[in-house]
Amino acid sequence: MEERNAMIKLREATFKDREGILKVASATWEGWDYVPLFLGEWIAEGGLFVAEIEGNIVGITKTTELSPGELWLEAIRVAEEHRRKGLGREIAERQLELAIARKPKSIRLSTADVNTASLAIIHHLGFEEYVVFDYFEQREPLGTLRKVELDEKEFLAGAEVTEKAWVLVRSSEEFVASKGLLPHTWKFRNFTEELFRSLLEDGLVYVTPEVGGVLVLMRNRYTPESREIAFLEGDERSLEILSKLAQAKLASLPEGVRFLAFAASKRKHKILQHLGMKFHERVKKVYVFDYPLDKK
Repeated sequence: MEERNAMIKLREATFKDREGILKVASATWEGWDYVPLFLGEWIAEGGLFVAEIEGNIVGITKTTELSPGELWLEAIRVAEEHRRKGLGREIAERQLELAIARKPKSIRLSTADVNTASLAIIHHLGFEEYVVFDYFEQREPLGTLRKVELDEKEFLAGAEVTEKAWVLVRSSEEFVASKGLLPHTWKFRNFTEELFRSLLEDGLVYVTPEVGGVLVLMRNRYTPESREIAFLEGDERSLEILSKLAQAKLASLPEGVRFLAFAASKRKHKILQHLGMKFHERVKKVYVFDYPLDKK
């Protein structure tokens, strides 16, 4: 890696850094950033870093352990007045070094096809493309399904169907194409049986009789009133029922909320389009990158 800026110090954030962090985040994406939504939580759990020059916060970044040994990197931000100086790349380099030092099982991150600056840094660091997802959204229910009335409680999965439902998930085209990752608002984590059971216990998994189909419907991390179709698969009849259930759910939510979804396989792509979902108006592809730890 290139010569370091000795003036930059990267350290764990504390609650005293809130004002400086919020100032950095306020200049992101035309004034909106998800960082303030999680700031207190991130400081408390650890892994949120601030970059300082002469005691002033000039950038931030976050490392999260999604499961033991599964590290996720996100939220690199540089203060507006310090951009285009290579600070983003230097912060990312130092964050990666700290992550590698933890001897994890994996280090991953994601970015959109339109984020060319982020892609340049990611390739510079040596990350390798792992999975590519299509990004879908739907803002309005389909008119033909608007009046459908279904009792979602009838389809909530119970512990007794866990094994059969999990077999369906693991054997799906989407599970294979995604390399076993479950998307949730730009985080993509290992979709294990343990995670599946946790989602089921939280009431986020819906199944049809005899588990002919499985729907995992989650709240969006950034706008909790919106929903995400994290997983949807099954036989033709089950998909029809679960699709109507998802549409009925959207119709019951406040005006302006969205349905979002990521799809790695042609199969899920087709299911989402049949549901009425379209590509996001700006972002078409989302790339998940993995750092090749075996080469170190």
